[in-house]
Amino acid sequence: MSGLDVVVVVLMALGALVVVEPAPFDLLIILLLPIALVMRRLSIPKRGSVALAAVALFLLANAISLVPARDLGVALRFGAITAYLAIAWVFTAGFVGKHGERGAQLVMWGWTWGAVVTTTIAIAAYFGALPFAEQLAPQGRLHAFFKDANVLGAYLVAPAVWSASRLVLLERGRRLPWAVALVVCGVGILLTYSRGAWISIAVAMFTFFLLRLVGVGSRRSRTMTLLAVPVAVVLLAVALDRLVDVGVVQDMLAQRLGPQEYDVDRFATQREALEVAISSPFGIGPGQSERVFTRAAHNTYVRGLVENGYLGGLALAGLMFSSLFMAIWTALSSREPRRQVAMAVVAASLAAVCVESLVIDTVHWRHLWVLAALAWTPSVRET
Repeated sequence: MSGLDVVVVVLMALGALVVVEPAPFDLLIILLLPIALVMRRLSIPKRGSVALAAVALFLLANAISLVPARDLGVALRFGAITAYLAIAWVFTAGFVGKHGERGAQLVMWGWTWGAVVTTTIAIAAYFGALPFAEQLAPQGRLHAFFKDANVLGAYLVAPAVWSASRLVLLERGRRLPWAVALVVCGVGILLTYSRGAWISIAVAMFTFFLLRLVGVGSRRSRTMTLLAVPVAVVLLAVALDRLVDVGVVQDMLAQRLGPQEYDVDRFATQREALEVAISSPFGIGPGQSERVFTRAAHNTYVRGLVENGYLGGLALAGLMFSSLFMAIWTALSSREPRRQVAMAVVAASLAAVCVESLVIDTVHWRHLWVLAALAWTPSVRET
């Protein structure tokens, strides 16, 4: 691997350490972008022009919506974070545009093992094997090195699917590490007690295996997929079965599986936000939902529409769904097996984020922007 390859793997591993802001991931990617541009190590793929236009329009809508913002300080800070995430998209899209499927492999490899190491530490602390349980699992929910259990749960979905994909591709003797990674990510998702993350992992796994079964490929690849399904399910089922016998886990599951008090307020806020959005074509300003409504909209599409106006709402949804469509199309049509599998992972993970975005704000999730960039990974034959 080249020096930049190693740095990118480290960068993605650092994506699991975001308890402070700016996070190491943020600082490193801002430093890397100009260096990589000067070295000509980035190249936005031709097929990514649609997504690039959506990113540019979303930033434009953010700038326009600053005008009606009630709290300009909050709007500027929220908009600056959005602009930084656009930089993250440009860097990731440029890296995989230059390196193709191999670049996507490096990104996912760093992401997965960074997630596995930090989640293992957090799980050990959760069960008392290491100190700092209150910091890594406050109020009985696994946060690891994130500020929010819901974000950690969603962040672990893509590494879990990637680990499952390795069980499909690799030789038998090399599957054990990825089986361990799959179990660690699955246990981590369970212990976040995030209902959205539970739904996301189900959506992602189902989407991945469906794409692998119906995509272009050999009979052997389909057979391997069929064999990997029960292996992945059994691995997760055994690990989770052991956990649900633990008293603290049983108590938290009983608490989180039922309806929560804030669910009614959440959907009421979404309706109110939609009413305001209809009468505010230029939006109310970045980050203003918490200032205007009782609570955040907890819906990414509604938030984009009400805060950034018609243009912002359409651009954000366009970025997310065009990226999802491209990843699905590539996973179904590519004749390169490793690229086909990689894009099936990206498509499955993006599908999960798009679904979870209906019930939570995801616009500032770093991994959403990384996945939206990976979706445009070009073919090795594309010029």
